[in-house]
Amino acid sequence: LVNSAASLAVLRFFIGLGGSTFVCCQFWTSRMFTKEVAGTANALVGGWGNLGGGVTQIVMGTVLFPLFKLGMTPDKAWRTVCIVPAVVGF
Repeated sequence: LVNSAASLAVLRFFIGLGGSTFVCCQFWTSRMFTKEVAGTANALVGGWGNLGGGVTQIVMGTVLFPLFKLGMTPDKAWRTVCIVPAVVGF
């Protein structure tokens, strides 16, 4: 849990580090494919990334709202639902 500004900064750093892989992926895709197909490859890579973000929003909402019905407070519910991407990611 985040209890100070320093721990929040560290957490945000690692979240940003994870998100920055998109830029690297676009660069690598441009380098790995010929210029005739690089645009298509970048579009596919970016599209899959956007799909993942959309699916995450749907899954998180699907898990969050039943927690409210179980009587969990909003503060505890959103913290609990954040376990879902951690479990899926590892």
